[in-house]
Amino acid sequence: MKSFFPMRPREGATLVFLVAFAAFAFIPAWRTVEFGGMAVFGWLIAALMLVSPAVTLFAFRRRGPNAAAGSEAGGDGAGANAEADGREP
Repeated sequence: MKSFFPMRPREGATLVFLVAFAAFAFIPAWRTVEFGGMAVFGWLIAALMLVSPAVTLFAFRRRGPNAAAGSEAGGDGAGANAEADGREP
């Protein structure tokens, strides 16, 4: 089954990393352990708020400005499909 939109392997790895990091951050044991006067849970959530946009921007940095142009953007989507297949648009 095809995904709803094309996703490169790097983007999929980013998604898996962020979901795993979030799951790790929400482990109940982190709420009672303290580091630097604050619960480790707070440190992990703060790190998640800083890391997730940075990792996502890093993963998407090579994607061109018209890579996701489809019918919503006024295009026919041919450039996005060609780019996803590794062909020239």
